[in-house]
Amino acid sequence: MSGPLEGMKVLDLTRLLPGGYCTMLFADLGADVLKIEEPGKGDYVRWMDPFKGGHSSGHLALNRGKRSMTLNLKSERGAEVLLRLVRDADVVLESFRPGVMDRLGVGYERLAQENPGLVYCAITGYGQDGPYKDRAGHDANYLGFAGVLGIMGPRDGDPSIAGVQIADVGGGGMMAAVGILAALQDRARTGRGRFIDISMMDGAMSWLGFHAAGYFIDGVPPKRGQMRLNGKLACYRVYKCADGKYVTVGALEPQFWAALCKALGVPELAERQMAPPEEQDVLGEQIQEILLRRTRDEWVRELADLDACFGPVNDFAEAFADPQVVARGMRTEVPTSEGPAGVVANPIKTVGEKQAPLGPAPGFGEHTDEALRAAGYSDSDIASLREAGAV
Repeated sequence: MSGPLEGMKVLDLTRLLPGGYCTMLFADLGADVLKIEEPGKGDYVRWMDPFKGGHSSGHLALNRGKRSMTLNLKSERGAEVLLRLVRDADVVLESFRPGVMDRLGVGYERLAQENPGLVYCAITGYGQDGPYKDRAGHDANYLGFAGVLGIMGPRDGDPSIAGVQIADVGGGGMMAAVGILAALQDRARTGRGRFIDISMMDGAMSWLGFHAAGYFIDGVPPKRGQMRLNGKLACYRVYKCADGKYVTVGALEPQFWAALCKALGVPELAERQMAPPEEQDVLGEQIQEILLRRTRDEWVRELADLDACFGPVNDFAEAFADPQVVARGMRTEVPTSEGPAGVVANPIKTVGEKQAPLGPAPGFGEHTDEALRAAGYSDSDIASLREAGAV
């Protein structure tokens, strides 16, 4: 597939969401991503329902446009294959615990002997060093350690796990993509490769930067449901409507709040926007009482042209049918044997250029022979590797 990353060659040894999301961005932008999977098992995301065309929804979402080969890195001959493949690669991305690749004989130092310009990126929960480096973890654990989970949820309620994996995608996949692209830029100047160490806990904690700076100054930690943008101010909240559906009010700037108060028939509330904390709930109750008089969609229609940062809380079906989502092409398709399957499009757009169609998600090991031949293996070599259980 053509795109701004055309010619970039990535060996993706990761499983599940963080690494898959990173290399999905690369593949969507034209990189040649070869997904290297363990024989007999593959990426666990392949086996998560629902399915279409023999592929799981997660596999279709994360691995569209990639190629797949099987390779047993625990086999000496399998490790030798990776050493050959890496000679022609720009990037290796892996998500094993620290030290695993070294124990297999294919860690960064060994791979860099084959390709000194290699950009090697490891995504782990806690990073390559520190007391937690060998711990198992998932998104909720990283968010909990990082202090993110503690400020999520209602003021008087329990911490709430978000509906999307913040540490996995934001702290892991996206940080890896940025780190890899920065290293490639540096390599273009210096010819030197790098080892990029991405910790999902670190990445999640970096999202706290805005709040942390204030804490470092005044020593007052932010509290769940009591921060400027998560419940403290009546002008920045979620409100319920007559039909049980919700709207968002993000009227943080004075002019937006004044416009909203006027439209709701309470212009006198505009001057109370930054009232003391004890008055904010009273103010919020007044706004809530008004919004309960009509349904969500009635309010959205009435206030559609109001410059006041007001909108609906859409469910999934509504979100993907939203005219802005449709106009931006954020729902797209990948081909399968049973017809097109819907997926979320790549959010990175270049003005004046149409996004290329997404390629299909690969069958398990579909490109093994192709990748081996490109690396110089003969058909008899490939047969031997199969017999030995290396691929």
